[in-house]
Amino acid sequence: MTDILNYLFANLNGATETAVLFILVFFDTFLGSLWRKRNGVARTSGGGLGGLVTSIPLALMPIVIWAFTILISYVPTHLGGRDFTFQPFIFDAISFAVTLIIGNYMLKSIYANMQLAGIDIPNWAVKWVEDEYHVKLKKIDSEPNAAKKAEEK
Repeated sequence: MTDILNYLFANLNGATETAVLFILVFFDTFLGSLWRKRNGVARTSGGGLGGLVTSIPLALMPIVIWAFTILISYVPTHLGGRDFTFQPFIFDAISFAVTLIIGNYMLKSIYANMQLAGIDIPNWAVKWVEDEYHVKLKKIDSEPNAAKKAEEK
């Protein structure tokens, strides 16, 4: 356990947290496209880009916090007659918490997309993603059919 914590402390920063979130964005986009194809829902640029427009800024949040940490480390130690000490651990903790929160929502979306694509997910995840699954399920009715499915009707 100590080895894992030492590895995380040495390597986990805003850049690596953002990289992990971008990997989740990739899988979410891929699986979102997959369930649309399997259910005969049109895969439009609006649907795919709409998801990316919301996911990419969220994935960039840890690196923005990290950049702010770097910038604030150059602030002089005296501001307005008060001693100011820089504590980067606080910003690391905030960045890590933001990563966990955003990662939680992205993982829910990934598992819901897997479920809609017909891929089996673990039993514990079914209840966890229930709300996300039902919201995405309603999208099937509101989005246009794929061209091939529209021709069949």
